[in-house]
Amino acid sequence: MKTHRMGAVAIFVAALAVLTGCTNPVTNSEPTVTVTDAWVRAVPDLAEGDMTGVFMTIANSGTEDVYVTGGTDTTGLTETPLEAHEVVADASGEMVMQLAEGGILVPAGGSVQLMPGGFHIMYWNLTKPIAVGDTITLTLNLSDGTTIDVNAIAMTLDGGTEKYVPANGGMEH
Repeated sequence: MKTHRMGAVAIFVAALAVLTGCTNPVTNSEPTVTVTDAWVRAVPDLAEGDMTGVFMTIANSGTEDVYVTGGTDTTGLTETPLEAHEVVADASGEMVMQLAEGGILVPAGGSVQLMPGGFHIMYWNLTKPIAVGDTITLTLNLSDGTTIDVNAIAMTLDGGTEKYVPANGGMEH
């Protein structure tokens, strides 16, 4: 009787495990946020400046909005955290670059293009030049706690004459 009862309990526990999903669950490893067409403005001579911007298209196939909040350089170009920036018109109509408060929105089911004169990822305090054709690597931080590794190729860019408006009370980086 005892053996029969233990066998019935074992079958019940196994059936319960299957019904409640206690077996190896299938996880969706597909990322919901992806990056394409990433590039960075080349800085072949640090005498001309120690900052640059990274541009790309970021798509979100998920059902929740996410924000790009910044990132980290993984190439060894800077130890300064990367920032999500935007270019906007100030009160006088002059184009200025500033921190994108809260990050850069990547809408659910949509995308955002980071481009010169708009949203971009800002590199500060470069410690070495970035030549045209170089590939740099960085990690973007998202508001949902995930990260995305990005490879960006260095290209030339005319322009970039907007002024920087620091968010930290006028202190430069």
